[in-house]
Amino acid sequence: MSESTLPSEIQCLNCGESLAGNYCARCGQEDKEVRRSFLYFLQEFLRVVFELDGRAYRTVYYLFTRPGYLTQEYFEGRRTSYTPPLRLFLIISIGFFLVIGVVTLISSFEESISEQMNPAVIEETTESEPEEVNFQFTTGDEPITVDLENDGALSDEARDDIREQFSNLTIPFLSTERNQQLAQFAAAQVISNIEDIQADTRGFITDSLDYLTFFILLMMPVMALIQKILFFFTKRFYVEHLILTMHNHAFLFVAVFLAMMFSLIEDAEIAFLSATFGYIGIALAIWMVVYLYLSLKRYFGRGYMLTGLLFLTTTIIYAIASSIGLAIFAALFFILA
Repeated sequence: MSESTLPSEIQCLNCGESLAGNYCARCGQEDKEVRRSFLYFLQEFLRVVFELDGRAYRTVYYLFTRPGYLTQEYFEGRRTSYTPPLRLFLIISIGFFLVIGVVTLISSFEESISEQMNPAVIEETTESEPEEVNFQFTTGDEPITVDLENDGALSDEARDDIREQFSNLTIPFLSTERNQQLAQFAAAQVISNIEDIQADTRGFITDSLDYLTFFILLMMPVMALIQKILFFFTKRFYVEHLILTMHNHAFLFVAVFLAMMFSLIEDAEIAFLSATFGYIGIALAIWMVVYLYLSLKRYFGRGYMLTGLLFLTTTIIYAIASSIGLAIFAALFFILA
């Protein structure tokens, strides 16, 4: 065979190693042409994010129907066939809050149209006196009550009271100048948030939901730590508890979303259909509790009674920790967001 007919050797463009497949055995770079059309990159983006090759659908199916299964598969080395835990949680949680925001926006829009189409509602709304709304919070020894004016704005006296209360806010490791700047910023944020709540309470709450994913991300390591301490005899690594916690939280987002959809159908008062979805909603609520219990039972392989006791203890401790964390997070969000 002449030299011209021999196949040319393909080399890695990054390190020069000979390629025997699509990936370099030395550096791991893929032998892939990157000069492509915009449509190709858009398709790649959608495929990577939503995993349109079937992994996402398979992952969600096992996530919802087989407690602890995805965590077992992950640590047994079968990871390529499923969506990575962190990506799964983020996509589901972001999609969950996005849908809530859209539903809330549509509901608000429908209410606005309904009021415009009904003059009686407008007349009643304009003629009735606005309700008095007070906010009370504490930054020092005594609580301060803020009275809002008719248009929802704070009076000058109320603004001065808030600024005075936050003037006592000091952080030991900051200089006096930095503490003054922090106090002024915090007071301004509180004033702005109080007025935003009065102007559009629903919108303020909806916007706050965007930060809930971040809060849950902070709390999941706490939940994993609680599990690690209570299940210390299983001799599992902390990362195993963390991945199991991540999968369970992703499941809860899916379950709560479905429960909300079932509740909407139930409230629609459609003959037979509403009652049916009402029972399905009850079954789903029961499955949520059973699922979390079975995820611990199947993954750690302990007895039913011991797992039940530890599950109850873990739930109580996590509920207390979440309540404290949510109160601190809400306070910081209200002051700094």
